[in-house]
Amino acid sequence: MPHHNKTPDRMLVDEIDALVDEQLATRPDSGKSESCPHCPDEWHSLPIRKDLLLLRLMYCGCEDCDRLLDAYDYAQDDSPIICPGSTFHGPVEPLPARMARHGIEIVALEPVPVAVPRPRPATVPPPPQAIPPDGCALRFPFPESEHYRGPIWAYKLSRTWRGTDYVVVVHIERDTTGTRSAVIAETVLFRYFPPGLPQPAVRETYEMAGQFLSILDDDSDADGYRAAIDSHGVNVEIDATMTARHRADGHVNPDVFVQMITGQMVVGVIE
Repeated sequence: MPHHNKTPDRMLVDEIDALVDEQLATRPDSGKSESCPHCPDEWHSLPIRKDLLLLRLMYCGCEDCDRLLDAYDYAQDDSPIICPGSTFHGPVEPLPARMARHGIEIVALEPVPVAVPRPRPATVPPPPQAIPPDGCALRFPFPESEHYRGPIWAYKLSRTWRGTDYVVVVHIERDTTGTRSAVIAETVLFRYFPPGLPQPAVRETYEMAGQFLSILDDDSDADGYRAAIDSHGVNVEIDATMTARHRADGHVNPDVFVQMITGQMVVGVIE
């Protein structure tokens, strides 16, 4: 017998039925949607935590990666939750904000075909042509410092170092827990390939938060570091713990740090 004038109880039952039908329709076995509504991953019922996400992002198929993955225990993982799970209902802050809050700065989201060249800013001035004295280096303003989270300095070297004549030094603050309770200050040095000059060979390019990051062909080594170059020419090298290859505790003098790492003394500044 149809209910022409529904009672409040009957209306509630109908609303629950409609909600259940809607939820079932979005499950992956329905064929309508197989992606998570809160992250770029496929549909998943369990939350994805920071440690697991880092393992997956850094996985390259080598024996070290396999060993770390085999040793991972989801039940013991108490790192911050990055995605609460596909079945979570309620407000969720945007994914880039979640990543930034938990100290994850390098995230491959949407793959871009390798044949697509990395976009280069059209207004970036060419690097200085001055040649430092042998065994020395010159500092010059990094042309796009506003894109980085800390002060950044660029240097022209007199001797090619690890395949480039340029490096950058950055003062950063890194959150190691995702709770802002263990922020550490660091000075890091990266290789630099200015736009318009020869670039290292890349394997694939990703888009992350509107920026482009290209994985290098030789992006892994025996020390466990992986390398990528951003759209401004900075060659980032980090390990599975997001630690830079060339780093120092605290914000040390960038000129001194260049000499410590490359062996070339900074003797002048190009304005």
